[in-house]
Amino acid sequence: MAAQIHSSPVGNRIRRAWGRVRWKIAAIIVLTGTSTLLIAGLAVAALNVLVRREGANVVEKQIQMLVQAGQPVGSAIPDDAGAGLPHWLPNSGFNGLVADNGRLDIRNVVTRSRDGSQATSMSSLPLGPELAKRLSLASGMEVTAVSPGPFRVHSPYQRVLRTIAGNFVPGVSRPAAVVFTVRNWESGEPEDWIAYSVQPGYLSTFEDVSRLGSQMADWVWLGAALVIMVFLMYATGVWISLRLGRSIGVAFDDLSAMARQIARGNFAWRTPVRGHDQLANLSSGFNDMAVALERLKQEEAAALRIESELRVARSVQEYLFPRVSPAVRGVTVAGKTLAARTVGGDLYDFFDLGKKRIGILCADVSGKGIPAALMMANLQAVTRAHVNHKTMGSPPPPGHWVELLNRDLAGRFGDNRYATLFWAEYDADSSTLSYVNSGNPAPILIHSDGLIERLESDSFPIGMFASAQYTAIESVIRQGVRLVIFTDGLTDAENAAGEAFGDERVTACCRAIQPGTDASRSAEILMQAASAWSAGTEQFDDTTVVVVDIAA
Repeated sequence: MAAQIHSSPVGNRIRRAWGRVRWKIAAIIVLTGTSTLLIAGLAVAALNVLVRREGANVVEKQIQMLVQAGQPVGSAIPDDAGAGLPHWLPNSGFNGLVADNGRLDIRNVVTRSRDGSQATSMSSLPLGPELAKRLSLASGMEVTAVSPGPFRVHSPYQRVLRTIAGNFVPGVSRPAAVVFTVRNWESGEPEDWIAYSVQPGYLSTFEDVSRLGSQMADWVWLGAALVIMVFLMYATGVWISLRLGRSIGVAFDDLSAMARQIARGNFAWRTPVRGHDQLANLSSGFNDMAVALERLKQEEAAALRIESELRVARSVQEYLFPRVSPAVRGVTVAGKTLAARTVGGDLYDFFDLGKKRIGILCADVSGKGIPAALMMANLQAVTRAHVNHKTMGSPPPPGHWVELLNRDLAGRFGDNRYATLFWAEYDADSSTLSYVNSGNPAPILIHSDGLIERLESDSFPIGMFASAQYTAIESVIRQGVRLVIFTDGLTDAENAAGEAFGDERVTACCRAIQPGTDASRSAEILMQAASAWSAGTEQFDDTTVVVVDIAA
């Protein structure tokens, strides 16, 4: 049942309504204003009680003054009146208010002794209409005689509304009772009686309090100014609170609507900017965020298109690498490459030069990404064009052939573009390897007995100087030899500490490859070793490994 009540539509509507900031601000304003009005009402009610009680106290004090005068204020009672006096009267006499058979009097009893005899005289003044007129003239208030009667405080649960109306509501015409403490003439016990009622005058009370002699007291103007100032400040605060609450509520509604639109992917939505305050700055900030998100969405869409095109370019580039190795007796070649970006600038290729001869190319184009990939594709196209020309006519030596490539590539992609290149031609009949290394790392030659040899060279990279000359180096290759060719991406691979893989580790990995391992597996082992070394870091250069195995 509790769960049903909690999830009822009415409860949900109430929670949603209370969830709005404007209603909370309105509740704060109402509570603050109500508490202020209650405090002001209590202050006015307290002032009303004080004014009413002060009027009654003035009459009581005037009566007490008459009592304390101690002189006969009425007709005297003969000397033998002492015979009817009550027993509680002191021998020294009595002067005060008494209640005698439902009537209130001011009585003065005097006892005198003379020549051994004692005489008692008594005078009285009834608390009636005549005395009320004199009290009205003396106090400046309307004093009315009422039928005398005992005063009893009723229960707080009785006549509550009459008590509130008579004592706490300003401006009520109900008079205030004047209560006297009197002696019961018969028993002498003190009792509270009512004989008069007084109608206090608020204006006259204020005039009495606000004057110093015949001049107006300066506190009146100061107090009036303070009251007006407080009222104006309170009214201004309420006005500002209402305006601020409305501004906050409207701003939150606008921002909530904008957040919903952005959540749906509508980044073109803009929230209106109202005013020049912090809420307006917040709305402007949301609009700027929407603009940035819209721009980011457009950039992301463009990036996705580029990424899709790059994936297609990568797929196309993969077809540029040799799918089938040339069939030369006793020679097995394989290559692996890994681009630092989606597409790379490293190139390897194998060429069938005829007459049991094979051409091996491993190149590294400067730069990375799309520019390097375009230059790499052009280099391969130029290379194949020269290889086809070489196979159809008299073959130029490898050094001259690299010079032709250099002249074709120089300046084609700008003055700062070049490529490092290793070109080798292997003749199976003569077991001769002729090669030109123009800037590539020195390949590693692993002999069958485990001896490691580096094929050093100091030629310029191609594409830098059109007139550069290149000289080929010839080396007799014995059977059972493995040739490892690689680009600088292999040796420059860094780990998380910034330490490069280096030539020594490449040489150690080459030495650790077991004899009989085919060329493809050998290339894969070297690539995996470099990848494991740089795990957790970003690859910053293209990496290529080519392995040539000459069977024993």
